[in-house]
Order: sequence, then structure tokens, then C-alpha cells
Amino acid sequence: MAQRHCYLYLVLLCTGQFSILDGTKILPNTNQQHFVNILQTGKPSLIYFKRTTNPSISLFLQQLEKSSESLEEYGITVAQVDCTTENVPKYCENNDVLKKAYLFRGNIMLRSFAIDALFDVDAIVANVLFVLLFNEIKYVSSLVDLHDIENDMKGRGDVVVTFVRAIGVPEHRAIMETAFVYGAKYQFVLTTEQSILEDLDLEDSDKLSARLWFCHCKMVVDRTQPCKRFFLEQPLTTVNIHSYLKVLEAPLVVESSVGPEEVSTVHTQLKMPVVFLFTQRETYKHDRITAESVAWQLLGKAGVVLVPRAQLQSNVPEDVTVGFRSAGGDSSISYLVVTSVEEIVDVVKSEGKHTSTSEADDEEESEDVDFRGIQDDEVAEAIYRNGWRELDVDLIPALTDRSFPQSLLATPHVVVLFYTAWDAVSMVFLQSYLEVSTRLADLKDLSLSRVNCGDWPDICSNENATQLPVVKIYSPGKDPLFYTGMLGAQNLLKFIMLSRLANPVQLTTMEDIEAYLSGELHGDLKPYRHISVVGLFSPDMEKEHDDFAKAANSLRGIVVTGCYVGNDNPYLSQRFGVVPPALVFAKHDKSHIEGVQLEKSNTKDIESAIKSSMLENFPELTVENLPSYFQPLKPLLILFIDNDDTITMKAKKELAEFNKLRSTKTYTTCWIDLRNTQVGEEILQLYLNYLPQLPALILVQLGSGNHVFAFPEGQVISRVNVLHWLKKVQVGQEQPSNLLQDKEWTPPQTAYDFLAIMDIVRPGFAKQRTPNSAKQVDAYEDEDETELTNDPHEEEDHTVSAAEPKGESLPETLPRPPVQGKKTQLKVHSEL
Repeated sequence: MAQRHCYLYLVLLCTGQFSILDGTKILPNTNQQHFVNILQTGKPSLIYFKRTTNPSISLFLQQLEKSSESLEEYGITVAQVDCTTENVPKYCENNDVLKKAYLFRGNIMLRSFAIDALFDVDAIVANVLFVLLFNEIKYVSSLVDLHDIENDMKGRGDVVVTFVRAIGVPEHRAIMETAFVYGAKYQFVLTTEQSILEDLDLEDSDKLSARLWFCHCKMVVDRTQPCKRFFLEQPLTTVNIHSYLKVLEAPLVVESSVGPEEVSTVHTQLKMPVVFLFTQRETYKHDRITAESVAWQLLGKAGVVLVPRAQLQSNVPEDVTVGFRSAGGDSSISYLVVTSVEEIVDVVKSEGKHTSTSEADDEEESEDVDFRGIQDDEVAEAIYRNGWRELDVDLIPALTDRSFPQSLLATPHVVVLFYTAWDAVSMVFLQSYLEVSTRLADLKDLSLSRVNCGDWPDICSNENATQLPVVKIYSPGKDPLFYTGMLGAQNLLKFIMLSRLANPVQLTTMEDIEAYLSGELHGDLKPYRHISVVGLFSPDMEKEHDDFAKAANSLRGIVVTGCYVGNDNPYLSQRFGVVPPALVFAKHDKSHIEGVQLEKSNTKDIESAIKSSMLENFPELTVENLPSYFQPLKPLLILFIDNDDTITMKAKKELAEFNKLRSTKTYTTCWIDLRNTQVGEEILQLYLNYLPQLPALILVQLGSGNHVFAFPEGQVISRVNVLHWLKKVQVGQEQPSNLLQDKEWTPPQTAYDFLAIMDIVRPGFAKQRTPNSAKQVDAYEDEDETELTNDPHEEEDHTVSAAEPKGESLPETLPRPPVQGKKTQLKVHSEL
């Protein structure tokens, strides 16, 4: 026992030691007066107003504490205010105070950040600096915007262009920290738009997580000439960017009066390769031009030094033209006989390629993969992780403007997926669609196909398929049916199979009704039907029958309904306990048949009654079924659990029995297991603003005040106690624990209208001009390429400057390029 206590003591001691060594600054709680004093300093400050501490808030506070030291290096104060003890007007009174952190400059609140966006130290520092450097950094969304900035900076200053996949990633922080130092010297430009990379014709642009270009615009005297662009090949870290800018600030070519072994430049200090070109008085002008040509091609990769041949040691052969010091700080120099500029450049690049290959091999040996560039998009990350898995999409016919109308006539039921190959959600769903296609390949009356909206936007526009991916089912004599369910193989398979039948199915005899309710009629659909619905009508009930048919048609793909029109009222009333008009429900898993009299026979009420019959009596709420139980807007009585101990199991059993009481039908009684549905913890946190001890019973009054009531902690969850508690709630003797905001619950992000995005990038692209001629489509594609080539901005990107010639061989000295542009280059770099 003593040994165990000693072990625990050592563990606690080590834990405390690590906390001390971690160096994390603990943020003290700031009172109201101190908060006012911070604002009065006039300096930037990041303030978080807290009320309670729960796991998600605690995680954010840890990251905020870790970021405080980094932010204070930039003169930014970080503090937290406890609103349970300090009542700061406007902020502590805000219901969203837990969800946001506020950035001030003096007394002015610049911006509030959702704490979800401040998920780690990099995100906090990057977002804060991004706001504070708003005037120093310009955000662009198109190549035209970038060209406008470059044109404005010509002859005035240089431009640093940066691309990051998402805001808040480590690369974004590195750029912001660099801009904080160099913002007054260079014009920084930031973009997150993939389209700009594509316009710059970068290979594998979709895999690029970050990139930095340095645009030499200050040296451009003729405004019709483009700015030269060079990019940083190393990862975007603060050290790498700083080193890169330091190299670019150095002279283009260094002229030395000492031997190569004694030369020290910025490149040698940064342990970068250095190329030594040897010159003599007779050939100096030509050698200088050659050195500048080499330096431009190796800019940011290696330094170039011009050394008089007289400074070489006696043991160096006379025919040597180039010296090379490799990366890594090694002082040894290799002497080479080189006859062209290309060979010099190849020497440096071959060493860099060898180094990068070795680093890549080391990365492949590591099991850790860096997904930081896509951490804001879980779907994109799934695509990235499964990139090795090639889909055999050829199994699904790809339709064109010609084959699309023909395919709709080929089979009675045609399923079409509208998607784009560059959309992550589309590509994930394409896997499920391929699985469904394989499982349904033997059906003769059904075919599955696909339309790539990136290739055929006119088809997608005509079919109203703009927010992709979209699945539509075409059947003869019926309107196309949109699939609106979960994007998974099983749900889509069920939808397709149920949509094949006419809805409602016409039943003519009592035997048909019995066979339909038992599942024997259309037995091939039994795996996809857990409930059968039959509408019973007399021949004179034409309106009721029509309303039922409309409701059944609106539920195609969700449930298959049967319809009986006849005069067998005695049998029906004896068998099902109802008389027409009525609905009969049969749940196959429970062998239970129930008849419901239709007091209201309009389409909406019939549809609502059918949907309600599909719900379980005491269901487990999941992400998939939550909308079904949420839509009726009945009060939700939810039991939150996270284990299977005795107390939890007894609470579930008591609520199941409670739900059988007829007086409790006004509630939707359900339960959420936080182990299966992780978002349940966030829901519970939203309802109460804290996480109670589980199991916890919550009453949510939807649509009637949006009040949230919590069953008293410490009381046993039993039928009697719950009934007593609900009665107290009804008569107003219980105070609500929270009040939900009265707002529409929508997805966190709106769906993309991909066709509209295409038109923004290239106006008119989504409206193809000749949708019925494949030959003319090819011609217009050629025309588009011509338009791109003739774009003056694109010409600027692809024109080879006269200052970057390849050179020609000279027998008496190093290879030299043409002299055009020499004076401009020398003048500009003397200024640098």
C-alpha cells in the first residue's frame, strides 16, 4: 500500500513538473476595473467573457492561455473575464458570450471570433493578426484582382502573394507573423481561392496546401511589362519565409575580392548553396551578364558570387569556370568545367532534388500524415486519406447532352447522379453511388448513370441540379423524384427500391390487403419496408381517395402505401376496428396492426399521420433520425446517457413504461447515447449551458416559448417522479433552466450553387452555347483556350523576360546571354 502511495506521489510530482516546464502562462480572471484599464491603454486586446467551464470551453481556454505569450510579443493583451462574478455591460449580458472571444483596439471592438474558429494556438494568433493587419494585407478572390494590385505597385514596391487552404492553419499564422514585420516594406496579398492556382497553371494545384510568391514589381519601369514571380519551395514556416525574404533583399550578384574559401554571404550564413563564377578583366562585362542570368534562375535557391580568377589558389586548374559550395555549411568547394548556363543551374537543382527526395523518403517512413491544410473540412480530409482508393466509375455510364435524353427512355426507371469531380462531398458520395449501382446491376427495369456538371453544366441547369451532389429518379408519366435523404449507400438503396413501385398500390380484395400488410405482396421489398400503410375508402369518397393518392405520391421513396376502395365495411370494422375513411398501419418487426380513423382527410394531415406512424415509441435519437422526431414540434423529453450501469438502465426502463401511458402522447419521449452520437454532448451543452451528471432528463418545449427544463439532479428517474415533475412544469411551478433562441435551425453552411460559382469564375461558362453538338462543343473548347491565350494577364504569366535568357556558348569565358535589359537589371539590384 505504501509503495502504491509512493507511485502516485511520483506521478503527481512529474505532472506538476511538466506543467511548470511547459511554460504556459495561466490567465487570471480579470475584474471589471482591470478590463476598463486594459481598454484605456489604447493597445490591442483579446478578451474572453466566460460564465461556466465545460470540456469544450476548457479546451479553448487552454489554447488561449498558450497563445497569450505569443500575442503579447506583438503588443496584444490576452485576458478573461468571469461573468459569474463580474457584470460587464453589453458582453456579460449577451446570451452568446460563451461562444465568442472579442478583439479590441483601445475602446473599439474590432471583431468577435467564434471560439470554434480559435481551435488552437496557430488559429488564434493567425486570426488576431489577420484583423489587426487589415490595411497591410489585401485579400484577393481572382487573378484579375491580383493583376490590379501588381499594376498599382509597379515602380513603387514589391508584392508578396500567399495562398493558404484555410484561415487559421499554421501556414496562415506564419504569413501573418511575417507581415507583421515586413508589412511596411512589401505589399502582402492573401487568397484561399483554388481558382487562382488553376489560373496560374500550377500542376497538382488541388493538392497544394500553401504557397508563397515574391513578385518583383518595384523594378518594373515599363508598366506594360509583367512583374517577375518566384515562389518559395520550402514549407511555409516563419523561419523559412523570413530566410527567403532575407535572401531576396541581398544583392543579386555578389562581387568578391577574396578567394571562394573566404567568401561569406547571406547564403552561406543560411547554409544555402553558393555558385562561384570566375572572371577576368577582359571578359568582365560578359561574365557579369552571365552571373545575373544564373542568379535570376537560382533566385531563392542559391547565391551567386563573381570572383576574380586571380584570387584562385594555384592548385585550381586553369580551365575551371565554376566553383560550387553545397548546402549545409560545408566550406569545401567543388571546381567544375561548365560550358553553359543550363549546366550551372542543373548542378544546383540536382542537389536540391536529391535533398528533397531524401526528405520525402524520410516522410514516407513516418506513419504520421499532415492534414493541417484541410483540417477545416472533414469531407475533404476523408477524400485525402482515401486518395489511394481508385473508383471504377466506368461501371456507371457517364451521360452527355446527347445521351441524357435518350437514357431516360431506355428503362422504366432511371437514376441519375449529378456531381462535380472537384467537389469533396460529390466524390465521397460517388463511392456510395457506385456501391448501389453494383448491388442493383441485375434489375432489368432500372439503370443508374451520372452527369459531371463540370463538363455538362447545361444539363444540370436544366434539371435544376445546382447544389451538388443531387440524385434524381425518372419514371414514365411522373415528375422526377429528388433524393433528399442521407448521403449513404443503404439509405439511397432503400429510396431507389421503394420508388420503383406505383404509390399507392391498388388493392382490390381482402386477400390483397392481408398479403400487403404481412409483407408477402411485393416480397422483394421486404428488407426495405419496416411498415405497411393501407388507406381504406368507400366508392363515394372520391375527395378523400384523391387526397390520399396525393399524400402517397409525395412520400415516394420513403414509404410504399396501399389503397383499397370497397364496401366491405363490416369486415373492415371487425378486422381493424375502423370504418372508411381510415388508415391501417402494420409494423413488420413487431407484428402489430393498428387502425386510425381519418377525422381530417386533407393531403397534409394524411401525410403527417403516415410520417408519425413510422416513428418509434421510445427511440434512440441519432444524427440520421433526429429531423424526423424534431419536425412535429412536440415537446421533446430526452434522456441523455453515456453508460449501461444499473441507474441508467432503470431510468430507460421507467421512461419506456412512462411512454405507454395515453396521457403522455403529447410528448416525444426519446434518448441519446453520447457514446453512439457524439454530437449529443454539444446538444446537452446548448440546452443547459453546462454538462450535468448523467443520466440526465431534459424537457425541450419546441415552438411554445422554447423553454428548457432539467429534471432535478439527485431525484430518481421513475414514472411517478417524472409525471409529478411534468405537472409542475405545466402549472408554472418549475423555472426553466434555459431559453433557446427563436431561430431557424439550418446547416452551419449554406449549400454551394456550383453553377453560379462557375459563372463567377468565367462568365457564361455554365450556359453552354451548343448543347446538342459534340463536334461544336470541341470547337468551343478550342475557342476557350484561345481566349485564355489572348488574355493580356495570362500573357504576363507566360512571357519569358529578356532578363532571363538561356545564353550561348563562348570559348573565351563563361556562356553569356543577350545584353538586352542589362542596364535596368543592374540599376534595380544596386538599389536592393
